[in-house]
Amino acid sequence: MKKFTIFLAITCLLVGKGFSQEKKSNWKEFTPSIGLQAGIVSYLGDVSGGAGTTILTYSKPIYGLYLEKKWGNIFGVSSNINFGKLAKSQLDDKIFLNFETNIINFDVNLLLDFDNGKLINESSLFSPFLAVGVGYLLFDPKGDLSSNGVTYQHWDDGTLRDISQSTPGSDTASTIIKRDYDYESTLVDTNSNYSKSAITIPIRLGIKFKLSEKVVTRISAAYILTMTDYLDNIASGGNDNMFSLSMGLQYNFTSPEQKDDRFKDFNFSEIEKEDADEDGVVDHKDLCQGTPKGVEVDNNGCALDGDEDGVPDYKDKELETLPGSIVTKDGMTLTDEMIANRNRIKDSVQIEYRVFKAEDLSKQDLEAIQAEYELANTEASISSITIPEIFKELDTDNDEFISAKEVTNAIDGFFEGENELSAKDLNSLIDFYFDQ
Repeated sequence: MKKFTIFLAITCLLVGKGFSQEKKSNWKEFTPSIGLQAGIVSYLGDVSGGAGTTILTYSKPIYGLYLEKKWGNIFGVSSNINFGKLAKSQLDDKIFLNFETNIINFDVNLLLDFDNGKLINESSLFSPFLAVGVGYLLFDPKGDLSSNGVTYQHWDDGTLRDISQSTPGSDTASTIIKRDYDYESTLVDTNSNYSKSAITIPIRLGIKFKLSEKVVTRISAAYILTMTDYLDNIASGGNDNMFSLSMGLQYNFTSPEQKDDRFKDFNFSEIEKEDADEDGVVDHKDLCQGTPKGVEVDNNGCALDGDEDGVPDYKDKELETLPGSIVTKDGMTLTDEMIANRNRIKDSVQIEYRVFKAEDLSKQDLEAIQAEYELANTEASISSITIPEIFKELDTDNDEFISAKEVTNAIDGFFEGENELSAKDLNSLIDFYFDQ
């Protein structure tokens, strides 16, 4: 027991040192996985068993607990503690041997998971793994040497009797005894007071199945080398070993290496509630962003348009336009007469507009003429001309001069319905431009 305590202390020291180095290296916080496992364990040693038996014939139940932590994408560390029994019997014409022992086996392993993105994709539902380590084993072999206080006597015919075969008259006086498989006798070696603990070297190979992000099941096989030949109380033929098969259920507290924290402080629920124009329809459902405050909207966040003329009610100066009517930007119905009149005005203005644009001149000629007008505007004899009140809003650069660009913008605005100028006003504007 003293050796086990020393071994456990050294293991904790090594593991603690590893976690300390992890913290200094800014590795993720130690958050292990924990699992429960159960299976069978078989003994491999000096007791051969009966004819035709296999490695699993004398297997016994084993159960335990394990912890696991990955360091990076490839390597990790795991520890196991298992409780179980080993037992085996050999009864034939020449040999009668048997033993049973309780075992406690603790080990720490270097773990290699194959779902590391190099051999198998990290998102794979299954992952083979390999683990190799060092452990500590406690055992205490006992034997089934008697039944109801009568010691077994092994005869050459392979039977167990109550009288030794060498006793005179035993062939008629003896009674065959059936074993009770009660391992009542502590086995000892009269030539050696051997230790009932040993160092072990476990080699595990298995596969994990990911049931979810946090729950994993695994199947594993382990071959465990022991540094003792006394598991069966018989020192012959080299050290005894063990073989086990087990299934485990594992819970991952977290997966810090794979967790994406880029959005950990981002409140996605708030995005779903955002309503920039405060019209009562959240932004991701609002088809008409930027609705003025106080305007009544439909379920899509668009301003109501009762007469469906394409002009929302809050801009519509004629709220009951007849279906199919052509309207102005203010929702006013355009009659056939008004449309015909607009076309006549447009034709008239286009003539003046063409003259004004002087399309037969080159770009350089137009720029030269514009420069001369701008220069003339700076002379004292011209500065006395003031812009008529009706054209003042056309002086967008506030230089007290109507430029060619500003005249062009005014004419374009007329055709787009963006100003209240008439065809007569445009003709006057053109005349004023040339009079400056």
